[in-house]
Amino acid sequence: MFLLFSKFNAFCTHALGPLINLIARIYIGWVFFRSGLVKIDDFESTVEFFADDWAIPFLAPMPAAILATAGELILPVMLVLGLGARISALGLLIMTAMIQFLVLPDHLHYWWMLVLGFLLSEGGSRCSLDYWLFRQTNLDSPRYAV
Repeated sequence: MFLLFSKFNAFCTHALGPLINLIARIYIGWVFFRSGLVKIDDFESTVEFFADDWAIPFLAPMPAAILATAGELILPVMLVLGLGARISALGLLIMTAMIQFLVLPDHLHYWWMLVLGFLLSEGGSRCSLDYWLFRQTNLDSPRYAV
């Protein structure tokens, strides 16, 4: 019985964990990337939204629109690839918190923050460029990759 539990635990840790991590990165990456595509499609309207509906108290509309659009197009790609996964997750987590607490409260944002917090704590797992690049450096633990 112990052997069966041990094999199940190893399967969850080495196969299922990285797969779930990858699915989480793809899901949350698509959410933000799609939003970035909408923003860039009609950038003038995006700037207007940042001036009126999505006003951020400490940032002018144009820089806010540029930063949000760039963040929503660059960070999700990095996150899905697992390149700087923790930094990407942190950037998207900060963006989500700003959306939730300064712009547009929605319960869905808490779920996004939960997924991003998980990715921030776990990194990109074995299904990431971070893992494989870190592994090439022959350092002890790729778990601490960015």
